[in-house]
Amino acid sequence: MKKITFNAPLNHNAYSYEPLQIEVEKVIPLYSKRFEQMRDHPLEDVPEIIDNRDLMYMEGDTAHCILFLNANGSDGILVEAEGFGYARKSQFIPNARAIIEQNDLTDSERKLHAEMKAMADRIAELAHTGQETFIYEDVESDTNLQELMIQAVAEMLDRRADIAQAKAHFLGIWGQPDFSVIAKSTMEMKFYCPLEIKAEPQYDEDENFDYDDYEVIPSSCAGGCEEEINAAIEKYSEPNEKYRGLMIYYDEDYPVNEKVISAFPSVEVRNGELVGVLTCRITAPLTDSEMKEFQGWWEGQCSDGWGEGFEQREICTDAFGQIYVSFWNSSDSWKIETEMTNTVDIEEEENLDMGGISM
Repeated sequence: MKKITFNAPLNHNAYSYEPLQIEVEKVIPLYSKRFEQMRDHPLEDVPEIIDNRDLMYMEGDTAHCILFLNANGSDGILVEAEGFGYARKSQFIPNARAIIEQNDLTDSERKLHAEMKAMADRIAELAHTGQETFIYEDVESDTNLQELMIQAVAEMLDRRADIAQAKAHFLGIWGQPDFSVIAKSTMEMKFYCPLEIKAEPQYDEDENFDYDDYEVIPSSCAGGCEEEINAAIEKYSEPNEKYRGLMIYYDEDYPVNEKVISAFPSVEVRNGELVGVLTCRITAPLTDSEMKEFQGWWEGQCSDGWGEGFEQREICTDAFGQIYVSFWNSSDSWKIETEMTNTVDIEEEENLDMGGISM
């Protein structure tokens, strides 16, 4: 057996381990130092607890709690605040992420895991008889693993926040659909931010200049560059960004990753000024904490991620010659504004090929 290691508190001379019935109403990831702050100072007020106090209460012998998860690790803190703004009742939960993942397993996933374990047991048994090599067909069970895997994938899809309905249709006939999937309709949400636009100064070939010599182009004067900048953004994009845009780089909270289907950067004229835009398709409105998390991620993309690379690419314009466009600057006036727009219905269907499994 592999050695088990995890973080856990130990009580000195504990007199009882009688547990309560726990129902987790919500899982909230805490990023950066936020989890460590709650872990090391549980009696301090926490904004995420204050915002979700109504979800935590006692009902008979059942405690309705929130599980705060270390987004950068595996541990968690279970909280029932009793109406307060701090973790009045709490318990450190080692390896909480594994508990969540185990709870999220579908029936077919559990059956699939059991079949794989049974296969491993059969191989181990034969290995002790001196056999060293094995053929899959000789050790497989009578269960159709392909059908079981298809059913497991359909169940996983049906649980997703962005999918309205998913069904498996295993016929064992090549070319016949194995899944029918209906995605939820989406709304459009836009995040606006100021741009910093600079143009190369006019200079002779033998003249040296540095970044401080660049001419700042007011956003109110740069509206005519909209198409040229957007063409540069499209050229800067990667092939794997075709469907989801920058969301393929989103590695934060999974509910947000399922709610926000795509996120594409661009520029547009708004109130007479050229501004940066992140246009998102979402299946449901983000909660306050999810919105804060997503805006923080987009700010990071503007300053250190996607935007840092884009601002170094020169863009040729008719009006100002060579310009450079930054989606972020360090001034106090830089901020993100959010706007919900129209509803978009998804009707198109995609055909995917996954290793011989038709979708």
